Amino acid sequence: MPHLNDLFRTALRMTGERGQAEDVIQEVYLQAWRSFENFEPGTNCRAWLYKILFHCVSHHRRKWFRFPLLKEKAEFLEANLVQPDSVSEHVTDSEILKALDEIPAEFRSVVLLADVEEFAYKEIAEILSIPIGTVMSRLSRGRALLRKRLVQVARSYGIGKSVQGDK
Repeated sequence: MPHLNDLFRTALRMTGERGQAEDVIQEVYLQAWRSFENFEPGTNCRAWLYKILFHCVSHHRRKWFRFPLLKEKAEFLEANLVQPDSVSEHVTDSEILKALDEIPAEFRSVVLLADVEEFAYKEIAEILSIPIGTVMSRLSRGRALLRKRLVQVARSYGIGKSVQGDK
């Protein structure tokens, strides 16, 4: 199963839960197998699989919002509240990933595909079925949102108190 690790990592970032990411990845490869006759030899297999991935994530999101598994109950919230970690000396990968998770999904998708998976704008446009101008706009706005959140994280550690260009 080519590109499994990359696809799973992206699915996990998009869904936020390992079980949901596993379900989505299973669906991606099932759909790829079912529609393999539509794959054009000589084209980018990785981009084709990512297009299927984003379609499956979108489909699963609609299903998850229609059938919520848990209601917000006091017992559930009390049992699952996490005590904040103590402040470390340096910004960690988890904080960067948390900042990425906090930006809206349409921006996060483009940032992940461009900056993490290193797809070209044209490939991202094909994967997400959006115009290339929209890719560039969302990437710019997504990076700006991510930068803003990371500045806030850095400031909480006393880093960059006088960062220029931040308002």
